[in-house]
Amino acid sequence: MVHQSAASGYQLNSDTYASIRPSYHPKLVQRFVENVPQGVMVELGAGTGIFTSHLVQAGYSPIAIEPLAEMRSKLARRFPAVDVREGTAEDTGLETGSVDTVVVAQAFHWFNYQAALAEIKRILRPQGLLTCVWNVRDESVEWMRNYEEALNQYAGDTPRHRTMAWRQAIDSDTSFELMDEWAIPNPQPINQEGVVKRALSTSFIAMLDPDEQQRVLESVRQIVSPLGERFDFPYHSELQVWRKC
Repeated sequence: MVHQSAASGYQLNSDTYASIRPSYHPKLVQRFVENVPQGVMVELGAGTGIFTSHLVQAGYSPIAIEPLAEMRSKLARRFPAVDVREGTAEDTGLETGSVDTVVVAQAFHWFNYQAALAEIKRILRPQGLLTCVWNVRDESVEWMRNYEEALNQYAGDTPRHRTMAWRQAIDSDTSFELMDEWAIPNPQPINQEGVVKRALSTSFIAMLDPDEQQRVLESVRQIVSPLGERFDFPYHSELQVWRKC
């Protein structure tokens, strides 16, 4: 089951998502490579392939699983050599004990945690790895806090990274042992309209009716208007690696 915010918002604005979402810090990718050996790798919720591109460049050959047709289509066009499949974290369609590493980039918060963890445990081999990577907005920056406040009033029950419910679910599962956790600042140069597009790539903003959506985007323009022509969108990249016990 795909949450309505993702199913509607990302289908409507997959082009915006693909063009404006940030890539991951090169040192995070290096850390990932140091921790994750070659083998059978599955990327769950691969989206349009932002992290897939790093996997391919690093020499991995992932099976990319993505439930949304628009995103899956863009992923397949970008990486014709990648095995792109329809599926979900809760129902991958893969054989039991057939996978060495499961990768989840910017997506675990969307999953049904218990069902997804059960499926991940089923497909992973003994000592297999579950890895999560994220680009997280830095709300210690004042304008970013204001940006978040402008958007969050529309979030409703949309799953969010910031609640950390996804992390609690993994950490409370005794089948997984945390092996590595690492983060690095990953500021992204951007302009004012880029921030507006970034807001529009947020699932629950993308699915608003046009008039309400424009009111939100105008609020975002007002927040960033004092920042000048070019500035940084404050992210940090995060990596977590668990081993199946």
